[in-house]
Amino acid sequence: MVVESNCEIPENLLYYIDGKNTVWAKQESADTILVGITDIAQTMAGKVVKVRIKKKGTKVEKGKPVATMESGKWAGPVPAPVSGEIVDVNGEVEKSPVLVNRDPYGNGWLVRMKVANPEELKQLYTGTQAVQKLKELVAAEKISCKRL
Repeated sequence: MVVESNCEIPENLLYYIDGKNTVWAKQESADTILVGITDIAQTMAGKVVKVRIKKKGTKVEKGKPVATMESGKWAGPVPAPVSGEIVDVNGEVEKSPVLVNRDPYGNGWLVRMKVANPEELKQLYTGTQAVQKLKELVAAEKISCKRL
């Protein structure tokens, strides 16, 4: 785990980084991933007050929303890191959205997806490359992470 300006960046995850939108994916099997937002994303959003997750069985393309979130200062989509089908949703996050802020890499996960094209996983940022890219975002946005 790398910590940059109080932001946790687990090195064992895959990252979808599109501008300020940062999503993590954890590979659970050859074709299944768990998806959530990064510590950096939850800090930039502020206290999350609403999470709407797409229904189980929904097919999504890479970059299209798997969920939408609202906080006091932000509302927007959470993009899918790869194309695939939502096979499970975290209902706890819809009931208690602040879980995303408190535990973004654990209980704050959003969806489990069946990956349509495993080649897309190779396009995500990993390891030192991911850490470097996220550190650059932290510096550019002058972010210091905090959990609620």
